[in-house]
Amino acid sequence: MNLVLDITLAIHLLAFATILGGALSETKNFKTGAKVNPGILHGSWLALLTGLIMTGLVYAIGEENINNLVLSIKGLLLTGIFFIGYTYQKKESTPKWVVPTIGVLAIAAMSFAVIGHIVVSK
Repeated sequence: MNLVLDITLAIHLLAFATILGGALSETKNFKTGAKVNPGILHGSWLALLTGLIMTGLVYAIGEENINNLVLSIKGLLLTGIFFIGYTYQKKESTPKWVVPTIGVLAIAAMSFAVIGHIVVSK
């Protein structure tokens, strides 16, 4: 069961790399309104799906050190990334705030995960 959890974690991290890569690839268009590329959308649903799977696996394994607040905040941030990306996916012109906000939300979600893991492991 731990092997499945580790594989899911690796896929989850790759999904975040896809979100950040998609956001960073549009940096030259931030001033004019960058488009939401498919990498952002696919990475966001993959991160959301693998996060839900990992949450279920952690509870199934019986981990004692689970920070539900961090899981909830990360879930909200990932849901926000997905819905913002999905809303502006096919728009011809997007507002200037869309892609930078997606990048900031992705960084915030990863930061909460790392900080939450450090706090729980102590």
